[in-house]
Formats: sequence, C-alpha cells, structure tokens
Amino acid sequence: MATAPRRLTFGAHAGAYERARPEWPEEAARWLVPEGAELVVEVGAGTGKLTRAVAALGVRVIAVEPDPRMLAVSRGLGLEGVEGSAEAIPFGDGVADAVVAGSSLHWFELELALPEIHRVLRPGGRFGFGWNHRDDRHPAIARMGEAVYAAQERTAPRWRSREWAAELTATGLFGDVEQALFEHVHDLPREALRDHLMSYSGVAALREEERRWVLTEVAALLDSDESVSSDGRLRLPFVVTAYRATAQRYVGSSTPSP
Repeated sequence: MATAPRRLTFGAHAGAYERARPEWPEEAARWLVPEGAELVVEVGAGTGKLTRAVAALGVRVIAVEPDPRMLAVSRGLGLEGVEGSAEAIPFGDGVADAVVAGSSLHWFELELALPEIHRVLRPGGRFGFGWNHRDDRHPAIARMGEAVYAAQERTAPRWRSREWAAELTATGLFGDVEQALFEHVHDLPREALRDHLMSYSGVAALREEERRWVLTEVAALLDSDESVSSDGRLRLPFVVTAYRATAQRYVGSSTPSP
C-alpha cells in the first residue's frame, strides 16, 4: 500500500488540530489581507484557523484544502471551502485580491504552487503567508521545543531553514516582500496538551512509546513553570511569523471562477 504524503496525514488528527491549535490574531490576518479586498483564497487551509480570522474581517474567503477530513471540519463550522491544492487551485485567472497560506507553505511543491498562486491573483494582488508557532524565545517554550524535536532527531521546524523572501523573488512572480511578527498567547485547557502535540505531524508520526515520552516530558516542563501552566490552564506564548508579497506580472489561462 502506498504511503500517504506527509501533508495529508493531518486529517487523521483533524479533531485534535481544531481543538488544540491556536487561532490567528486579528492583527496578523489584517496585515496579510489588503485593505478593500473582496475575495481571498486560502490554500492549505486545514480546519480553517486562518480562514475564520480572515472572514472576521468581513472579507469573502474560500478555503482550498486537499484533505477531505480537514475540509469537513472547516465546512462544519460554516466556512466556505473546496477540495483542491496549492499546486492546482480550482479557480480562474485573476479572480482573487489575495491568496493566503497559514502554517502550510513548507508543505507545497513551490515550483508548481507559486505560479498557481500568481495565476489566480489579480494584477498587483497580494500573497500573504506565515506560521503561527510556539514562541521559543520564552525559556519554557524553548525547553518544550527541545523535547519535541529531540524525539524526531531534529532541532527546529523545517520551515525555519528556508529563505522565504528569496524563494519568492527568485521566481520573478513576486516582489516587495515584507515580514512582520505578531505575538499572542494560546490559552487552552491543561488536558488539551496531548491534542496540541498530536496536531503536529512530527509527533503524530512517532511510535506510541515515543509519543508517551514526549507528552510526559513536555507536561513536566510546562507544569514546572507557573507562567505557562497554572489553575488547569496552559498559556503558551505564540508568535505569527508573517510575510506578504505583491504579484509582479500576470499570466492567463482558463479555469473555473469561484
């Protein structure tokens, strides 16, 4: 039996993802989406965490998600979504004022995805993307990350090893790349820690005994610091590392409009 691509493994833990991943702060969504936008397409939308933050701005946003299990959660929350991928976006040319991607760009085949994203953008449209991640500038979060990644035999998230601005501008399709940070706190019940960890594919892919070790180690680390764990709640420092870029030229073809 063929192994599913890693980016399609999240659906097996869609409930945990929805319950225990953080929401996107309004200020991050507002920064990613241009003022006056009427239609935003989100690629790799998952259960709709960024989708709902964009929708809360009063903008029509359509989620594009390849995993039907993740898409079902998003639709169940009343969000508009279609099955598809960043490499084959099921919309016509120049229909979107912005395309956004939340904590997903590192899963895309960029040589296919970036031209597709560019294609569906109107001339001068915006591509906004970012990662909503634990803020390891906080000592307890740094120790948590060390335990999580030690079990996976790596030291940091894979997306951090890449120069995203350079990858975008190298294509000639995007320019004027900007970066910003948006700090926030992810508040969740202490018992949701397992769901939080399982919502990350690297942890979910571990053997059961390895997952138990990670959960035990992380729980002990967090519980030893009242600034992040107290009164049955976790208050985890998070930060959105966000980028936005402008489409530099337009290429046409013919596919359906939303």
